[in-house]
Amino acid sequence: METSHHSTKISSSELGNLWTQYINDSLSNCVFRYFSNYVQDKDISEVLQYALQLTERHLKKIKEFLTKENYPTPIGFTDEDVTLEAPSLFTDTYIIIYLQIMAVHGLTRYSGAIGNVISEEQRKYFIGVISETLELYDRTTKVLLDKGIISKPPTFNNHQKVEFVKKQNFLTGWLGKRRPISAVEVSGTYLNIQKTMTKIVLELGFSQVAKSKDVRKFMERARILCNNHFKVLSSMLTEDNLHIPRTFESEVTDSTIPPFSDKLMMYHIATLISSAMGYYGEAMAISQRRDLAANYAKMITEMGVLAEDGMNLLIENEWMEQPPLATDHEDLAKNK
Repeated sequence: METSHHSTKISSSELGNLWTQYINDSLSNCVFRYFSNYVQDKDISEVLQYALQLTERHLKKIKEFLTKENYPTPIGFTDEDVTLEAPSLFTDTYIIIYLQIMAVHGLTRYSGAIGNVISEEQRKYFIGVISETLELYDRTTKVLLDKGIISKPPTFNNHQKVEFVKKQNFLTGWLGKRRPISAVEVSGTYLNIQKTMTKIVLELGFSQVAKSKDVRKFMERARILCNNHFKVLSSMLTEDNLHIPRTFESEVTDSTIPPFSDKLMMYHIATLISSAMGYYGEAMAISQRRDLAANYAKMITEMGVLAEDGMNLLIENEWMEQPPLATDHEDLAKNK
């Protein structure tokens, strides 16, 4: 019987997964090392150290994968992008909130990555990464609950029964009496409120320490838009007398000394804005009331414009590292 042999070279998707994770983990490593320099709460510090160790392990393993395949290791973010001695820009309270939301982002990315991983070695790696990130999410959530920081999603205190939708007005959003928001719709809305709030605090802090006038203007513009989205998302709940999460702008200090390079801060916010479009899209997909879906569609469009402007600013300053590209055969033919 003839034995078939399959190439063991990593696929373009697998290469893209590794490249993206290296860039993001190098950024997180800078942020976590800076936070570690001044965090005071013992419980928060322990979770932060766990998160920092994860980034170090991931960076080492990805470098091994790429070296084995003769691919260059990305530059990502290095010691040049962080000033560990800079005064604290955020409080301990915000650090643990930030860690939880970044764990959510990580879980989304890793679960998406593993969907196109074929290599057994990489499958096992990403399964392990997902398990580690779930542990990080669990630890951050426990601390948030123990310290009374986290705002739990609202509870429905009415009596529920199993029913089937009988009328088209279940979808009504603009005209006529709207039905109350559903538990499914609340789940998407509440997560997006929490994520938007976390981003607003980052944008506020970064706007007061960025060196570049253009970066400061972008951060302020992003913060205003995110504040508007926060109000829209919040109204989806408050109109049915449901509570919204607390806000944390007060967790930004008065420091004006930048702990991070403009490159890191711009990349961080630009990628979070891009990610927001995906989270909005998911929430829109599960929203069965037309007005809620329309709100998400409008916010996605607004975020798309802002994200593109952010990427343009990164490119203008040569801060955006280029991911691996497919062969440009047409260009090769021209230059022969």
